[in-house]
Amino acid sequence: MWVSSHKEISMGATSVTGTGLGAAVGNQKGSEHTTIGAEKLIGPRVVAADSVTLDGGGDAVIVLPSLDGDISNYILTVTDADAAAAAAVAGTLAGDSTSTTVTLKGPASGVVNYSIIKKGLAV
Repeated sequence: MWVSSHKEISMGATSVTGTGLGAAVGNQKGSEHTTIGAEKLIGPRVVAADSVTLDGGGDAVIVLPSLDGDISNYILTVTDADAAAAAAVAGTLAGDSTSTTVTLKGPASGVVNYSIIKKGLAV
């Protein structure tokens, strides 16, 4: 908000669709490449999360698309979904140029929650 000595001027959106009254004229919209989406965030962010039922041997392997950059830039967290009788669970994260592999171990036929988080500092 900008305040002058004569009147108060405030800015507000008058077009939520980008067309019609209140929309920016074509050459005033800026580049389509300046949009900031979740993939441009600096700092830690969750890139994958899910619950998985382990097999009878207590194992599960999940294959995901390849993550950006080096696999060491990511952290895998794993927890047992049964809060009343939580058991020890473990997981490993591996990746190459075509895929990311999450290997989970825990109680037979148990349900495990996992998340992959990109390392970073958001201040």
